[in-house]
Amino acid sequence: MKATFNNTELEKVLRDLVRVVPTSTNKAVLRHVLIQANKDEDRVDFYASSEDMSVRRTLFQEAANSPVTIEKSGTCLLPAKELHEIVKRASGQITLHQTAGRTSVTFGNAKYELAGLDPKLFTPYGDDPAESTTAVILAPDLFRLLRRTTYAAAKGEARPALTGVLLKISDTTLHGVATDGIRLALYNVPCQEVSGDERSLPVPAALLDKLAAVLPAHDDDEEITFSIGSSSCTVSWGDDAYRMVIRGLSTGYPDVSRIIPQQPGASVIIDRATLLEACERVSILSETEHQRAEFTFFADRVVVSATSAQYGTAKHDVDVVSSTITSELSLLCNINYWIGLLRSSDGVKQVEVGLDGPNKPITVKPVGDGGLGLIAPLFTAQVEEADRAAS
Repeated sequence: MKATFNNTELEKVLRDLVRVVPTSTNKAVLRHVLIQANKDEDRVDFYASSEDMSVRRTLFQEAANSPVTIEKSGTCLLPAKELHEIVKRASGQITLHQTAGRTSVTFGNAKYELAGLDPKLFTPYGDDPAESTTAVILAPDLFRLLRRTTYAAAKGEARPALTGVLLKISDTTLHGVATDGIRLALYNVPCQEVSGDERSLPVPAALLDKLAAVLPAHDDDEEITFSIGSSSCTVSWGDDAYRMVIRGLSTGYPDVSRIIPQQPGASVIIDRATLLEACERVSILSETEHQRAEFTFFADRVVVSATSAQYGTAKHDVDVVSSTITSELSLLCNINYWIGLLRSSDGVKQVEVGLDGPNKPITVKPVGDGGLGLIAPLFTAQVEEADRAAS
């Protein structure tokens, strides 16, 4: 293999790949990046994998201002972080040339000889495309779905299934739902086109956050190809220049439809940013146990308050835009759950809060947008038990 790269373009590719490479692993092959140069197809593919994710980046040889010039096809498997550090310090063109089991990296007056592994040891994983369902989705829509759901997934491993987001492709829609047993988030986005049968898969929320971080979310015209297989989901964009495969969870996902209130007894519409600001201010003095705060709903306002046995009290009034409440209602909630939900809806001006009475789940819907958030209040008995334990 022999190819010459623009150092800036090569560094961008390797920067994306080293984010996937595990910091500690007993599998040496996972600390390496696979590089495949194909002169006939005018492309160089770069692969990196962890136990749960595989990423492929591609540079194409172009007629003008090409990021790569391919002289000879071939494959090499090189230490990822070391190669990235070399390229970061390079200037000008960088040439990778594989001969006799070693790969030379040259630029200017510098030359490195890297001993890699046998490329046959590296096998990027994924599902058989024939056994997958594929949808085309606009990048901002997919980003919004991930942003609106991953925050509600469980953070611990007590219930592994709840650490993921259940993703489902139907005839015209990509559905996402996540819950940790106390809060829930649901959001759907339209698909431009769908091929295959309806299929669903729970996918780790932490890995979907990594996907969200690299999506071209601000490009309204960028189309994402999103596939769900039997054990993984595959996401690609940029004319297939960026491809990510995420391993799904092997556990089943609970049916959450029965816990979503169909029609709340009362509701209030509130400015989202103002309510978020109130929650963030009051959270400073919320008790560590359950991070609880009291939300008192009146016909004309919502009062958010918290008490710290050590530091004092905090209270913030928020005027409502409209309300159907006829009598005062107070609920104790984990205030961080409110903060996470409201932050996930950035760009939304107002939210509608649905109320069904004491100890009943609270629903939060963005006004003028889809999706649903649900928060279960802290039961009185639960709070009293926490207070007894603290004393």
